[in-house]
Amino acid sequence: MLTTAQAHLDYLSRFLHRNHLSEVSKVVEVFHAVRRIPYGSRGGRTAEAVLENNEGSCSGKHILLCELLQRLKQDAFVVTVRGDFTSKIQALDSMPDELKDICEEGGVTDFHQYVIWNSPDGALKLDATWSDGPIRQGLIGNMNWVGNCDTALALYPNESLNRVDDLPAYKAKLLAGLSKGDQQRRVDFLTLLTAWVATTEEEGSTL
Repeated sequence: MLTTAQAHLDYLSRFLHRNHLSEVSKVVEVFHAVRRIPYGSRGGRTAEAVLENNEGSCSGKHILLCELLQRLKQDAFVVTVRGDFTSKIQALDSMPDELKDICEEGGVTDFHQYVIWNSPDGALKLDATWSDGPIRQGLIGNMNWVGNCDTALALYPNESLNRVDDLPAYKAKLLAGLSKGDQQRRVDFLTLLTAWVATTEEEGSTL
């Protein structure tokens, strides 16, 4: 019987195999394999949940990216920042009116994750939040990243937070510390955003 650690590594191996990658693949190839997983906030925040659902939040996707990079013997870790999740999300024609309204109003407090990769050229910020669909619609993303510079973050951070081992528990604690109004606004926004992202993936490059 496999141990928990062996089963976890096997999960990562299946992801690499499914994406025609291996432990000697380039970091940029692994980054885009994770980035192309659609954004979604309705599942768990673990790497396993992202792979099982083929959908993930910024937390889950970047935990997965970090674990894959470590599997490739790369030095990488996840960082957490606080900011307004709408700060880089403009209202787009393809969005429903309710989502457009929140994007225009702003004020969606969230705790965003991305990966720091200590590359041969120095520490780089890797943000794999947005897949191809929403980027083609107009979101600022990293479809064309080639591995030699920072990527664009999904929001403008206004505070850097602690680096921790148990990221899902840490994020849950941070969210619990928000006011009830901020919690509900965040949930409403992410529900609408997740549904919209799904339509961009279904419809292809244009809506």
